[in-house]
Amino acid sequence: MTTPILLAAMLSCAALEAFAADPETTPPTATPVPSPAEGEISDTQTRLELAKVLTYDKKYPEAIEAYHQLLAADPNNIEAKIGLCEVLYWTGKTDEAAAVLKDVPEDKLDDKGKLMLADLLVAKKDYPSAIRIFTTYLNQKPDDYSVRLKLADVQSWTKDYPEAIANYELILKARPKDRQVRRKYGMVLSWSGQNEKAAEQLRESLNP
Repeated sequence: MTTPILLAAMLSCAALEAFAADPETTPPTATPVPSPAEGEISDTQTRLELAKVLTYDKKYPEAIEAYHQLLAADPNNIEAKIGLCEVLYWTGKTDEAAAVLKDVPEDKLDDKGKLMLADLLVAKKDYPSAIRIFTTYLNQKPDDYSVRLKLADVQSWTKDYPEAIANYELILKARPKDRQVRRKYGMVLSWSGQNEKAAEQLRESLNP
């Protein structure tokens, strides 16, 4: 009598012989063995993604609640704090937004977080601190003209006219057709007593 083990061996040998005789034949393969689950998504990551999706969909109250739930479970989650801060800021809750970031060391924030903090400081009229953050960021990324414009605007408000003028000029060198920046530049020139140059810039900003 042929045993099951012997039968399996005979079938295996037959398959190998067939493959050797005909190289075009696909060789027999073993049945894949299931492997342990990899890359499982945690509750924290799921909550974070939910909060982001709600934010993208402009469902801000629900996004705020999702961020609060996440931070209740993971109070030191920096990314969640930055996300919550953004939503609060966009909905006009600047004091609450500032409170979210107040306990986060500045060196723990990424660029996005630092710029958000600077915007909050501007909203709270802490202009020197905002100028410091913008300036430090621009030392690393000098071609970020949207941030440079924020810096120039704040410098104009604090009457740091030479610094504001220098930054507006850098922006206009890269964006010569930006009328609004040119008008701001002209206004600051006027405030600094450079009336002739101010008139020239304001007149140019009116050209089609």
